[in-house]
Amino acid sequence: MFNQLTLKKILTSISLGNSQATRYVVAYSGGMDSTALLYALSRIESNIPIIAIHINHGINKDSDIWENHCRENALSYGVKFESFKIDLNYKSNKESEAVLRELRYKIFQNFVIKGDWLLTAHHQSDQTETLMLNLFRGSGISGLAAINTSRKFFLGTLVRPLLEISRTYIKEYAVENDLSWLDDPSNNNNNFDRNYLRNEIIPQLEDRWPSLDKRFTKVTKFAYEAKLSLKELAEIDLENVGTVDCFNIELFKCLSETRQRNLIRYSLNEMNLPSPPFNQLMEATKIIANYNIDSHPLISWRGARIRCYRNFLYLLPELSLNSDLKGKKYFPHNDSLPLGENMGQISLLLSQKIGIDPDIAELGLEINFRNGGENICPIDSNYDRKLKRLFQEKKIFPWLRDKIPLLLYDGEVVCVGDLWTAEKFSKENGYIFEWDQRPRLIQP
Repeated sequence: MFNQLTLKKILTSISLGNSQATRYVVAYSGGMDSTALLYALSRIESNIPIIAIHINHGINKDSDIWENHCRENALSYGVKFESFKIDLNYKSNKESEAVLRELRYKIFQNFVIKGDWLLTAHHQSDQTETLMLNLFRGSGISGLAAINTSRKFFLGTLVRPLLEISRTYIKEYAVENDLSWLDDPSNNNNNFDRNYLRNEIIPQLEDRWPSLDKRFTKVTKFAYEAKLSLKELAEIDLENVGTVDCFNIELFKCLSETRQRNLIRYSLNEMNLPSPPFNQLMEATKIIANYNIDSHPLISWRGARIRCYRNFLYLLPELSLNSDLKGKKYFPHNDSLPLGENMGQISLLLSQKIGIDPDIAELGLEINFRNGGENICPIDSNYDRKLKRLFQEKKIFPWLRDKIPLLLYDGEVVCVGDLWTAEKFSKENGYIFEWDQRPRLIQP
C-alpha cells in the first residue's frame, strides 16, 4: 500500500544515508504519480518547506492549461509553486526527447540550493522500464542498477521515494483521495521506446512472468551492490595513481585494463562528465598502454576528453572558445565576459597593486588569441619574450595555449590572461585581469 505514513517512513530511511533536507523540491508534471507524491508529502507533519516545480515544455496546445492546473493543485495543497518554460523548437523524436530531459535537469540544477532534496515520482514500473531500456542499449553494471533511490545532485540530493512502490498502489491512493491529475496523450505514442515497452512488451511479459516489477527490482539491487563494489575498488586505485582528473601514467599502467576502465568511468562520473562508448574506452586503454613521453594522444567524445602529457593522463571537459570574441574591445566597466564552454569568464578589476595602466585600459583593449610569433616584456623582465617560450617554461598545457585570452592595445600585447602583464603598460593601482572558473592551465 501507499499513503503519507508510508512516504514518511521512506523519507526517514533515506535521510539516514544523506544529509537532512532543508527544502523538499518536487518535480511536478501534473501526472498521477507526481500528484500523489506531492499530495502525500503535503500531508506529512513537518517543518521542511515544500516547493512544487513545474516545467512547461510548450509542446502541447494545452501546455499553459496544464501549468495552471498544476499551480491550482499545489496551492490547494498549501504548497509553494514555481514554473519554468522551455524554449525549444520541438520535434517529436527521440533526439528531442533527450534534449528536453537535459533541459529539465538543467533547470532543476539551477534551482536547487544546498540542502535541497529534489523529489521525483519514479516508481517500480519506471525502474522496470529503465532496466529493460538499458539492457537493449547494451549498458554495463551502472545501467543494470538502473535508477538509484538517492544520489548527489549538484548542490542538493536527488531522491526517488516511490521507487519500490507499485504503480497500482499509487493509483489506489490517488483515487481514494479524489486527486485530480493530467494524462499526457504523448504517453500513447509507441514511437518512443519507453512507451513501446510500457504499452506493448511489458504487459506480455507480465502475462508469462507475474510480478515482473518485483523480479527486476531484485536484479537492480544486485547490480547496485556490484556497482558499489566497483566504486570502492576505483577509490583504492585512485589513491595509488593520482587525483580524480589527473593520473600518473606509469602507475596507471600497473592496473589491469579492466581496473583502468573502471577508474576512468568512476573519475568521469565524479567530475559530472559523460563516459565514452564502451568500444572507445577499450581503444583508449590500448592507446594509453603504448604511450611514450613524445606522444600527445587525444581521445575525445561528446562532452569530455582524455589527454596525455609528460607522463600524466588528464580527464577534461570539452572546451570551446566563443569565436565571436576575437577582435572585440573590452572595457573595465563591462560585465564579466564568458569565453566559451568550460572556459570561464574574464573581467578587469581596479586594484591597489601593479596592474594594467588605467589610462590604457579605459580606452578599451582588443581581445585576441595566440596566432604565433607574439612577444611580451613581462613585469620584472628586462627584455621581450616570445609567448611560445614562456608557455613552455611555465609548462602550460599545449592544448590550451591557443585558448588563453590576450588583451592588446594598438596591436601590442598588454597581458596574457592572468599570467603576465607587459611592463610597458603597467602601473601602480592598475587593473588586474581576473579569470574566474578558468580551466587548469599548468601541469602540477
